[in-house]
Amino acid sequence: MSFESFTFCPPDMLDKALRYLAGQTGDSTDVLLMKVDAALSTALKENRLAFFRDDRIVPDENDADAVQFATGLAVPNGDEIVAMCLRNKRPGSAKWFGLIFKIVPKLDTAEGFLLGDLYFPNWADGPAFLEALAGMAIKEKWSYTNFASKLKHPILRSHIAKTYERLKQQQQLLKEGNLVLFNTGLIDRFFKEVYVICELSPEHEGRLLHARPVLESDRIVLERFRTRKPALATFFSSITDVVFDPGLEIITNDAHIIEENWDRIPDSYRQMPKGQVFALFQAAIGHAKVMARRNYKLVVPQFYNGQIQFLMPIYLSSEFSGTPDCALTLEGINGDCYRGNTILTLDMAYQNARLIAKPDPTWLDPDTVQVMGGNRPV
Repeated sequence: MSFESFTFCPPDMLDKALRYLAGQTGDSTDVLLMKVDAALSTALKENRLAFFRDDRIVPDENDADAVQFATGLAVPNGDEIVAMCLRNKRPGSAKWFGLIFKIVPKLDTAEGFLLGDLYFPNWADGPAFLEALAGMAIKEKWSYTNFASKLKHPILRSHIAKTYERLKQQQQLLKEGNLVLFNTGLIDRFFKEVYVICELSPEHEGRLLHARPVLESDRIVLERFRTRKPALATFFSSITDVVFDPGLEIITNDAHIIEENWDRIPDSYRQMPKGQVFALFQAAIGHAKVMARRNYKLVVPQFYNGQIQFLMPIYLSSEFSGTPDCALTLEGINGDCYRGNTILTLDMAYQNARLIAKPDPTWLDPDTVQVMGGNRPV
């Protein structure tokens, strides 16, 4: 089976994934595509596909929301690069969707739990870590009312993983001996900052062990790091970067956005001709712009691919009440216009927006968000 028939991967997504891989390995994208295709053929032939649900291995691919296989490639420190595809919700197409490359340590994590570079050898210790973190921070809704995830705090997991990754990019992880300390961006009810402290693995470079949440007043923090304080992750340089301008034109390719994400449209609209949905989509953008002129907090920022984008609520019914049908992602182009890139389900939108700040519950509220097909990495 070829790569193209195994997973439905839009050309722009494939190109982006291969460019990321090229940056990690130094090979050309053409060569890497051939290597990935060959690695997939080997994995299929030797029955070496790994199936996951909620980041835990499951034996049956029908119960999985993602599949993973080894690429045979590695980064300079020896850590392996694996390829992952997500469950395709579109009927009549390939079973899997997209292509994501991940760097994993050279150790058996089948029974473990990974959260960025944080590794818990016993899978149950990962959810326990999130539970302790949620209990320490100021009370917040970290799960969806309308979706019973096997992982108790899926929103918090996404927040910590992406916050850690940003801090790592910004070189804002504090190190002292074998200890690493970073700022979660959360506070407790007495306004004390919540950190995570962990230990460098003596065997695997870059891997962090024994992670636990601590307050800035914790004895180990004061004794080992003294007056050094871990910085907050930053995602923008000016407040104007995260304020949507409703006066700019929004340009979209409806056929690409909607057809490539048809499974993110509510069922009731998927019964309609696509041309009719395109028309409703354009009308919904116009209505959202009208409301955005009256409420500057309506269109919320998200941090994606190293830049600020915006999430606009889309009400295909043209009735601006209740929960929207999806969210349109908007990318600013030279300060002249916005380009509509894709649509997200509301659970995806909430997790992306929460990275910068807790969204206004006008339309992004974990109590009302309907999760379509479970939580997906975005």
